[in-house]
Order: sequence, then structure tokens, then C-alpha cells
Amino acid sequence: MDTRIRQDGGPRQDRERSPQIHRHVAVHDPDAKRIPARGADGTRPIGSPRGTGRAYRGDATRRETQDRGPHDNHEEDGPSAGPSMRAGMRVHHGNRALNEAERWVVIPRFSSRYIRRRARLPSVIMQRRAPREGSIPPGRFAAKMIGVGLDAVFSPRSIAVVGASRHPGKIGYEILRNLILNEYQGVLYPVNPNARSIHGLRAYANVRDIPDAIDLAIITVPADLAVRAAEECGGQGARGLVVITAGFREVGGIGLEREARLVDVCRRYDLTMIGPNCMGVINTHPDVRMDATFAPTPPLRGGISLVTQSGALGIAILEHAKTLGVGFAKFCSLGNKAQVSLNDLLQMWRGDPDTKIILAYIENFGNPKNFVQIARATTKDKPVIAVKSGRSEAGSRAAASHTGSLGGSDLAAEAVFAQTGVLRAASIEELFDFAMAFSLQPLPRGNRVAIVSDAGGPAIMCVDELVAHGMRLADLAPATQAFMGTWAPPEASLRNPIDLTPQGSLEDYRRALDAVLSDDGVDAAIAIYVPPVRVDEVDIARAVWQTAKDHSKPVLCNFLGRSENSPGFVELVSHGVPSYLFPESAARSLAAMYRYAEYRKRDEGELRTFPVNRTQAQTILDRAVGEGRSRLRDEEADALLNAYGIRTTKTRIVRRIEDLSRAAKEIGYPVVLKAFGPEIVHKSELQAVRLGIRTEKELVDAASAMERQLRDRRLTVEGFLVQEFVQGGMEVILGMARDKVYGPFLVFGLGGIYVEYLKDVSFGLPPLTDRDAMRMIESIRTYPILRGVRGEPARDVTALQDAILRLGALVSDFDSIQEMDLNPVLVLEEGRGYCAVDARIILAQPSS
Repeated sequence: MDTRIRQDGGPRQDRERSPQIHRHVAVHDPDAKRIPARGADGTRPIGSPRGTGRAYRGDATRRETQDRGPHDNHEEDGPSAGPSMRAGMRVHHGNRALNEAERWVVIPRFSSRYIRRRARLPSVIMQRRAPREGSIPPGRFAAKMIGVGLDAVFSPRSIAVVGASRHPGKIGYEILRNLILNEYQGVLYPVNPNARSIHGLRAYANVRDIPDAIDLAIITVPADLAVRAAEECGGQGARGLVVITAGFREVGGIGLEREARLVDVCRRYDLTMIGPNCMGVINTHPDVRMDATFAPTPPLRGGISLVTQSGALGIAILEHAKTLGVGFAKFCSLGNKAQVSLNDLLQMWRGDPDTKIILAYIENFGNPKNFVQIARATTKDKPVIAVKSGRSEAGSRAAASHTGSLGGSDLAAEAVFAQTGVLRAASIEELFDFAMAFSLQPLPRGNRVAIVSDAGGPAIMCVDELVAHGMRLADLAPATQAFMGTWAPPEASLRNPIDLTPQGSLEDYRRALDAVLSDDGVDAAIAIYVPPVRVDEVDIARAVWQTAKDHSKPVLCNFLGRSENSPGFVELVSHGVPSYLFPESAARSLAAMYRYAEYRKRDEGELRTFPVNRTQAQTILDRAVGEGRSRLRDEEADALLNAYGIRTTKTRIVRRIEDLSRAAKEIGYPVVLKAFGPEIVHKSELQAVRLGIRTEKELVDAASAMERQLRDRRLTVEGFLVQEFVQGGMEVILGMARDKVYGPFLVFGLGGIYVEYLKDVSFGLPPLTDRDAMRMIESIRTYPILRGVRGEPARDVTALQDAILRLGALVSDFDSIQEMDLNPVLVLEEGRGYCAVDARIILAQPSS
């Protein structure tokens, strides 16, 4: 670390006439009895017992150094310099304004000379603490971090709190207090022009007064001062910046300009910034121990790293996590994401050995295409679970106003999650439900689940939820059922789900759980228990976790009617078995584990390229846009699709009724007749389509009647389309919409009434791999129909996959395409392909 030692022998701080710290301390021998130690003011720390022993006393130290000048001891390391503050010592502040817990801090791992220059504590006692076994030095730990500059944010060796305060309730007070209470392992510099000391630490009037370079600066001053403070921190050599202050882009107007200047400062000084408008960062690694937030609840240490775009929600999440006993490796409140984004943290935490699971609260993705690439790589190594707000249009608008950026369509968000393997939780509660399962249990090998319960109702509810999320009940082996029949109560139901009834004993319950976990046809188990009065819930909990640890299969538990603070819940979670308040929560969590396990197994696929006629497509679109039209004509739509190899039905355009016969003969009967015109969009609703026409007279009569009824509605008929009548195909829809944040995203589902009423559709965000396209097909609920049911032939899903990939390439190449509906697309039997029967292509309107 650059300590900026001056050539004249020391930093400018050493020239100040400040008290020498070793005159105000007593150092305890850890092997000696506690002694009555007093600071320079003669006060004894709270709770220090009277007794005898050996220690450096404040008055002895003064006698020892009285012959030296006021500055000499600052540059000496020998015994005559007084007791040295070594790494691993706990320092007790003499400031009685702090409570007892707050008065103990830890001396970081720096030289005694360095510490003496830094700390100007009023009255302290120090106690030696043994170094932790297997600990990682901060420098080496930081070097392993991924992400340029983020090591200074998450593993800083020194922190300046700009805007530190002496007043409880102020953000600058709470952040500094949390850093001290959490025993931050580096050096702290409170910065406040109106204070000489804060929390017993020397305060600096300005960042420029700090004698050495700082790794991280935390800005809590008002918005109109924050940019200047950031510039001063950059000038002082800071590498990381956390801007807590609000009043930037999220407020609009002057806030936008202020944030732009803040980003410019970061660029000029090579600062890595979190925020602004955030609540801070946390790193619980034992060699960092940094809680640089104003959250009232200190975090537990664990294997979860959490990123949130909402500071207020971050506080609530930290508090809720502690009630569940969930610990964190890292925490970051992103705020406005002016520089560091969710994508940066995913890259960093992917390579962080302390992070086992990543949780995220997302309001917007920033750069969705980058997110897809980064998240796809991350989820192959560790699970990423996210809550995405803005599901509704109103919610999306609220998210935009809260963060100063647009949330985008939730349909596109679904596509992003599906392609990347990120698990979407419906709520913060479900986020932690999933996190508990992933952090405590192994992934299931399959989706076959056994349920052991002492009550039928909760078990049935659990079954319903499992099936709704792609799981299925395991078929228990006859030997398993026969074995349980030898000791189970006569009232028990031994078919899965197993209901032992309240008559079952504690031992019955344990043996049943062990039996199903030993069955090769079972991949996971859910233990449901409604504790009767006569059985201690802790005994049941102990039986569950002791049985679970003897098997390699995941076990989740539901103690119905018991809260997170109940003894049974605590017993289970503390021994590695997640427990839930309701059976549905356990079912959804297990299903999430299975989906993730399947995602990790699957091949990512490859990006395919196709021979296309881009010039033809460009010409069609340029002509339509140049003419100011909002959509392509039917014949143009067919030609555009054909340019990218998307097959359409044979079509002839006819302007006069008398020419219909020749067109039908060229195609061959039977044919389909469609009217077209500028106002004729949804042809079926306007009765502008007729199927299966077999004769010339039928064709002419149909055209005359169609033209007459459309003109009665004051709709312009420009002509007719005569198309081949394709029979035997299954109707599906391929669609596309362009979102202002995500860009183009594709929609696939069964066509006709299915898409309108069942809403059974899937989504994809180009560029798509071949595996992504097949996932879109396979993920709809009615996919089995395409594979053939009840004697129906299987359809050509391989050709359908090709159509999806080509459509993705087309809409990625041309921003002028705003929306597209290919409905219906007829999927023929295997080996016969498909054809798009009707296409509606809407053009993007030029921005004014």
C-alpha cells in the first residue's frame, strides 16, 4: 500500500502535536490475569476486574518517554517507543459515550509504526488475539477477486467515511458504527470538518488531510457536495467509491447532470463506484469483516452473496435473513448503477470462493444481452436466484421512476431467465425459500419425490404443487411398501404420499423417511409433520436431520403451523435441513432445485448461421419505411420471410375477381382465399378468409361475397390472395415484439384459440442457440401434443426449431421490424416441415 511517506522522513501528520498513542494504552498479556488498567484520564474500562498482573501502565509509559521530544517516538520501533499495537489485538476505546460492545475494535494487520501514525484514540486498552487458523491475508484475497477495481470496494485495507457524524441516526454515524462493531480489519478515517474525534477515532477535516492513500471512500455528504468529495478522494489515491448520497439521476433535472459529473470524476481518477443512491456494501470474510452499510442488523457470515437495486429492500432482506439464520459472504446495494452494474458483480462473484449462491433483486437489467452471456456462464458454476419487479405495466412504470431507468417488458424478462438458467422467485419470501434449499441440501438427480406425512391434507396440497412445477410422485418399490407394512399403524396409507396418521410414533416417522430415501426410485423427499401435543417437535426434527444426513438425497421439511423461531425449525435448519411454514413452499423450492440441476446438465447449444438474401430483405423494408407505411403488405411479408428461408404457402396476388381462376389453377385446388387491404389486419375476425375452396364457381362466389361485406363495413379491398390449402398441419404461432430495453424477443405457442385462451407460450431473446430454440418448443405445457398423443402423428419439431432460429436472425438484423405475427404456422408430420400461412409485420415508427 502506498503510504505516501514524505522525503523529509514522515507524513505531515507526524508533524502535528497530537498525543502519542502509547501514552494512553495498557497492553495485556493474554496469559496473565486481568489487571486494573486505566487510561490517561484515570478511568477504568467498564467491567474490568480488580487484580494484579503485569502490563504497561499509562504513567510508566510517560516516564519511559519523558526525555524524548514530542515527535521522536512516531518514527521508532524499539522497546523504548512504548507498547506496539500488533495485528490481531482488540482495542478498547475509553470513550464512555459508546456502549461496551461498541468500545472493542480490532487492530488490522499492519506494522506498529503504521498503526501509531494512523490511530489517535483518546484512551484505549489492547488485548492480544491469536490469528485465525487458515485465514487469507487481505491482499491475497483481493487478488483472487474478479473485476478490476472491485477488490478495493469489497476488500479495502483502509476506508475513509466522508461525512462521518457524531449524531446517532445520521447515516454517517451508523456506517462508521457498523464498521467498528463488525470489527473491520483495516484502518478507518472519519472525515468531518466539525469534529476532532468520532466513535473514539481521530477525525479529519478534509480527505486531503489524511496522510496516506485510501483504498475505499464512502460518501455520505449531501448531493451538492458529493461530486467534490469524490474528486478529493480520487486525488488522495482512492481506488473504490461507495456513494450513499441520493439526489442524482433518480430525481431528474439537476440530478442527471450531477450524476454525469460524478461518473466523469470516476473516469478521470480510475475510481470504481457503487451507487449513487445506495445503502452500501458488506464483506464478511474474516480478514475483512466490513459492514459498510447503515442497516441496523449486522449480517451473519455464510455462503450467499446478495445484490439489490433497492436500498430499503436491502435493509429488510438483511433483517429477514438473520431471523432465518441465513448468512452472507457479500452484500451490495447498487442504487443507480451509474458505473458498477449487476453484470459486474456476477462476474466477480462467479470466481469468489466464498460465494456459493447468488441472490438478486432486479428492477432492470441495464444491458440485457451482456446479462444473458454473463449469467449463462455464472449459472453453470453456481445458482443465481432473482426477484424481478415490474411484472405488470404499472409496476414497470413504478420501477422506472424509482431507479431512473426503464424496466422493460416482463415477457422479455421471462425469456432472459429461461435462457440463462437464472431461477426466478415470485417474492422475497420465495427468494429465501429457494436460498435455504440450495444452501443446505444437495441437488436432486431427478424429479421423483416421496412425501412422508402424518396428515393427509397437507400431503395432497404438496402433491398438487409438485406436479404443477414439473415434479412427479415416485413409484415406491413393492419391497419398500412391504417393509413399511410390517410396523406402520394399520390406519396408515403406505402408497406415496405416505400418511402415517397421528397414530404413527416418532420411530415410525423416522423409519418411513429412511425407507423412502433408501428406495432407488426416489430422488428426493419432503417430510411434512403436524406436531401433536404428545410429541416434542425437537425430537421429530432431530429424527429428520439425523436420517437425512445418512443419505445423499435432498430432504426438505414442513413443520406445519410452526414459525421460524420455533424450536423444531431452529433444530432442523441448524443441522442442515431447510424447513418451511407451508408444504407448497417446500414443493416449489425442491422444484427449483430440480430445474437448476437439469439446466446444468443441458448442452448450451451453438449459434447457427444460414444463407440469406439480406439485400432483398433490406430493399423490401426500405421501400415500406420510405413510403411512411406502418406495416408490410401481405406479398411483401411473404417475400421478406422467404429471403431468410422461412417457408410460406404458395401464394398468388390477384387484383380483379376475373383473374382468380387462373391463379387457382396455377396453385391447384383446393385453395384458400383471403382479402387484403390497409384496414384488413385480423382476417378471421373480419370474415376475410375462406378455406378449402374446390371449384372455380365457389371461388368467384366467395370473393364477391367477401368484397361486398367488407365494403359494407367501409373497409378498402385492394385485392385477394389465393393460397394453397395445406391440410393435416398443427397450428402454432411464431411472433416477435421489440422491447425498448431488451430489443427483439420471440414468442412461440400453439396457434388459433390456444394462444388466445390458454396463453401457453414461451419466449426467447436473440441471439438464440439451437438449444434455446428447442427449449422454447419443449417448455410449453401442450408440447406433448406436438410429439403425438392419442394416435395423432408426431410433428416436425426439428423444422420448427429451424424456423425459430431464422426468425431470430431476421429480427436481429433489422431494427425497422417492430412486431411480427406468423399465425398460424402449420407444422406437418415429421420430415415434412412447416409453412407459415399468414404473416403480419408491423414496422417501427421513426423517432421524431
